[in-house]
Amino acid sequence: MHKFSPVILTLLVFLLAQGLGTVLLFGIGMLTSPEFNTAIQAYFRGEAQGLPRLELMSVSLISLTLMAADIFAVLCCFYFLHSIRLVTVSDISSIRWRQGMLAIAGGICGAICISILTDNMEIPDVMLQTSLAMSRNFWGLLALVIVGPVTEELLFREAIAGEMLRRGVNPWIAIIVSALVFSTVHFNLAQGLYALPLGILFGIIYYKTGNIVLTSLLHILNNGIVVVQLYTVHEDIADLSYSEWLGGDHNAYAAMLFFGVLCIMLMRCFWKTNDYLPVSQTNEGNQLKEPS
Repeated sequence: MHKFSPVILTLLVFLLAQGLGTVLLFGIGMLTSPEFNTAIQAYFRGEAQGLPRLELMSVSLISLTLMAADIFAVLCCFYFLHSIRLVTVSDISSIRWRQGMLAIAGGICGAICISILTDNMEIPDVMLQTSLAMSRNFWGLLALVIVGPVTEELLFREAIAGEMLRRGVNPWIAIIVSALVFSTVHFNLAQGLYALPLGILFGIIYYKTGNIVLTSLLHILNNGIVVVQLYTVHEDIADLSYSEWLGGDHNAYAAMLFFGVLCIMLMRCFWKTNDYLPVSQTNEGNQLKEPS
């Protein structure tokens, strides 16, 4: 149980931070917006199906609250759980950038493959509308493209996978468990299914480099591409279909297969050419087997 406690503790800290952020957001909303206060009361009386927070609260306030919650979770893991090691996790000197580019290229190909695979999954409307609004706001962009990706890598790769590895957990278990938690905290099936294989890719890169520099860059790039899509397509994003865009289901499946195979090839090449492993992860019998 001691080996898996980082999973439980980090998840509890993350959920606590999200809960406090929600309470803070609603509290500020009730204090600053009489309309929001009325909407809250109507919701709890059962007179309203949902809370129109985007119509009654500023996108900047929502974005700042989300960032504050993520940063609070990271600080808790760093100061109280001691599961985040900032010096190690930001070590750029150990990265072999030529091999790192293979990982980033492989991650992008993997993201495209997963996007096509989950093309028919629908994101809940409230999350979609929030993301659309944030994509056109400075603080929203900062939350989606910079703060969110970096804090998530600190929490799900370093605080969970990293701490499990340091406690002697089998690397594959650490990578998959951290990816499962990363997938679950998206709180909806569409984003969760997309995040699961992506989290496994991030976990492998983290394991081979021992820091979150490459995974953060890849995460930022992935979210940045999504934000560009949100910004350019905007209200039509819900109707965006890779099948229609690529000229039919067969073309979409062919593209998915192509990018999937390319992802595997690039990641295998990254694995073979990047032989660095952190000291804490090189215990005998506690290494990932090389791909055949």
